[in-house]
Amino acid sequence: MPIQYILFDLDDTLYDYGSGLFKEVGARIEAWVCQKLALTPEEAKALRREYFEAYGTTMMGLRHHHPELDIDDYLDYVHEVDVSGRLTPRPDLDTMLAALPATKGIFTNGIASWADRILRQMGIRQYFGPIIDVRATDYRGKPWPEAYQRALDLLGCDGAACVLVDDQPRNLEQAAAFGMRTVLVRPGGQVGPGVDFAVDAIEETGTVLRELVNGNQKSVMGNE
Repeated sequence: MPIQYILFDLDDTLYDYGSGLFKEVGARIEAWVCQKLALTPEEAKALRREYFEAYGTTMMGLRHHHPELDIDDYLDYVHEVDVSGRLTPRPDLDTMLAALPATKGIFTNGIASWADRILRQMGIRQYFGPIIDVRATDYRGKPWPEAYQRALDLLGCDGAACVLVDDQPRNLEQAAAFGMRTVLVRPGGQVGPGVDFAVDAIEETGTVLRELVNGNQKSVMGNE
């Protein structure tokens, strides 16, 4: 089946961890949890780690264990971060995205307004069509299967028509279960279960993605 969509994760994928941006989001997650659950900073940090490991996101853990909490308030608060001082346009990324065939979209556990601000700050919003955020997936984040099924329903296609680019192997493993091709973006990342290709930086995905979309998968098999 021809590739119709290239879906990119946002945080620590389209922009890297070195920006410190998602670290600031993490600090706001812990601050919110501290306030709402009356925890110490150390307890909030431990709970965030526990929920991320068990559920994929802090949000999913909160929904499961604390359904009384206002998750929309949580999502809005943790994403109230000024991106202007942390991100700048990256010419190599711009060139790579401009050359990619197929429709490009965002598939994120964040919220759409956050994604939109980041893409605009990086000067690449024009390359992306759909933004599928955690609200669009009925508050189910990756790697929960329901999030992927909802994303495919919104796109109106099968998994085999998509490529997912993400920094989390477990997110890619679930994508592969839906028939998607997968690309891991992580320094030192390795091909493995559910991970078809691995690169160190987002700019390096261009060759792999072009070949996948063009149906020339054998020419990139050396990355596997």
